[in-house]
Amino acid sequence: MPRSKYSLEDKLNFITQYQNSTIKRSAFARTHGISRSTLNRWLTFYEQDGIQGLKDRTNSSSYSESFKLKIVKEYLCGESTLEGLVFKYKLRGNQQVHEWIFKYNNGKSLARRHSPRKKKTIMGRKTSFEERIKIVEYVVKNNYSYTEAADHFSVSYQQVRSWVLKSKNGGYEALQDNRGHRKAKEDLTDLDKANLKIRQLESQLKDQKTIEEFAKKLQELQRRG
Repeated sequence: MPRSKYSLEDKLNFITQYQNSTIKRSAFARTHGISRSTLNRWLTFYEQDGIQGLKDRTNSSSYSESFKLKIVKEYLCGESTLEGLVFKYKLRGNQQVHEWIFKYNNGKSLARRHSPRKKKTIMGRKTSFEERIKIVEYVVKNNYSYTEAADHFSVSYQQVRSWVLKSKNGGYEALQDNRGHRKAKEDLTDLDKANLKIRQLESQLKDQKTIEEFAKKLQELQRRG
């Protein structure tokens, strides 16, 4: 698996900020744009092994077939939850276990793959506004790294990183490509902007009350229109 999009320093900063705060864990995670399960995992690893526990997990391909099979069977037999397995075996995350379970259920081999030839660096390509939103959602919703998203959508790492950062600072509106279209942002109506905001919230937040508040504002705009 590719390296985490968060550096060791990033993880330590999040943990220090959380330990010095008084807000609930879920609220802290939401405010800082990370999932609660990710924060839980970092805190657990830090409590168990200190800074060493926060270093990137071992690459998925280094695990033996028997080890992967053991974890899959523990989950399918109801012996542990996904999060419990991640904590127990110090895996990279839930997605890693999901992949093994998917392969097992579909009759695919869990054996280690031979190292492929080094991939050529993917160059940036032209994308649509909607596609850029989908790429950001792919990273935010599923906690994929920039590299994973770049490979999945055949765009460059730099493009993915730029779009994710832009969306965090300026919302999905900031993902518009304004080259040669100076009035592109003006083409978005208040209703369009509200819809984009709700879509972004749905990918980042699990707080239904917050989403409902924006939904009410959207209804007000629709009535005015």
